[in-house]
Amino acid sequence: MEEALKTRLCIVRHGETEENISHIFQGHLPGTLTENGRSQAVTLRKTVDVSVFDAIVSSDLRRATDTVTILLDGKVPRDWVRSALFREKDWGSLTGQVVGKADFDAFPSDVETKEMLYDRAGKALCFLQDKYAGKTVLVVSHGLFLQSFMARIARVPLEQVGSMRRLGNCECRWMEI
Repeated sequence: MEEALKTRLCIVRHGETEENISHIFQGHLPGTLTENGRSQAVTLRKTVDVSVFDAIVSSDLRRATDTVTILLDGKVPRDWVRSALFREKDWGSLTGQVVGKADFDAFPSDVETKEMLYDRAGKALCFLQDKYAGKTVLVVSHGLFLQSFMARIARVPLEQVGSMRRLGNCECRWMEI
């Protein structure tokens, strides 16, 4: 029986943003890296050699693509896919609002649910398995999305996604699928 090809993923959360500092629901906002966020990406670049990746897959939101650009440091990637599939949770009408003012017991109906995010993370995982089997891929995305994504990789059920430790800004974690 033939063994399935293992895909190695280096999973990275984007650098710190102005919105992170202001405790804003960023969701699908582009986001603006702070000076610290840019510095975090430069520091990560010193420990993660982008030349080892067969491909880069990132959210298409600016805070993620800016992080990738800093990591590349002028290098041209072999393959860089920017996809809405890898975006942060969609906060709907809460987008741009201060987190501390939200009613966490009654989100508006236009907010992406945990179930929807978990499902989208599963689709992102299938995309990577189909397109990059046996490859080494850098994935740059967002905190809540990556929490669900890593839960899908680890086969953690939806009810236990919250038990997965979220990545800090420009923190990376290696996983295999």
